[in-house]
Amino acid sequence: MRLELDAGNTRIKWRLSDHRGRFDGGLDLKSAIELSPSWLGLVEEVWVSSVHDAHNQWIEDQFPQARFACSQVAHAGLSNSYEDPHKMGVDRWLAMLSAWDKNPDAVNIVVDAGTAITLDIVDAFGRHVGGYICPGFHMMKSNLLASTNKVQAQSQWQIGRAPGQSTQQCVDHGIQDMVACWVEHHRAMQPEAKIWMTGGNAEALGSLLTEHVELVPDLVLDGLYVHFSK
Repeated sequence: MRLELDAGNTRIKWRLSDHRGRFDGGLDLKSAIELSPSWLGLVEEVWVSSVHDAHNQWIEDQFPQARFACSQVAHAGLSNSYEDPHKMGVDRWLAMLSAWDKNPDAVNIVVDAGTAITLDIVDAFGRHVGGYICPGFHMMKSNLLASTNKVQAQSQWQIGRAPGQSTQQCVDHGIQDMVACWVEHHRAMQPEAKIWMTGGNAEALGSLLTEHVELVPDLVLDGLYVHFSK
């Protein structure tokens, strides 16, 4: 069995696979181990994407055989635009690797809507044109509410883009419309591009867009396979 890990800013997503494909998976590895530690003995290989140093020591203690992916100059036909590729978050690199592997020789826009929202553009020659890193939905909302005196809204979200008719809607719809317009702007600049979307808020963001998006919750984990096997 192979254990694949996506250690983000807030959680460690996991997927257990064998030669036939996915066997099991979830959003919180530590809870899964606490509930049922017996399956750990089945794990032979461990592949890791991690953007949070605090997770790394715990992963190494649990799985001494763990192999950590890193961003590269180039791999499997994809080239990195960063002068120092290792400074790119490995989750971004793996998501692009996966998108390029699934849709080669075409323009791809890769959006990861998590704690932060990243958007990366890959041209039809496999070159990373560049990207963006912006605050995620919850970060924008919490910072707005913490920095203002009269703007008050509940933590729950009202999904939509229409002009708000309450402070709650104005905050929620304003943030969502701003992010959706940003993605649609880059899609309009690259009309032939395929949009890939992953991350905890990907489904909500995808539902707001007028353009079709390819929603792939395991895009980063799929990228681990490309990184280590191709």
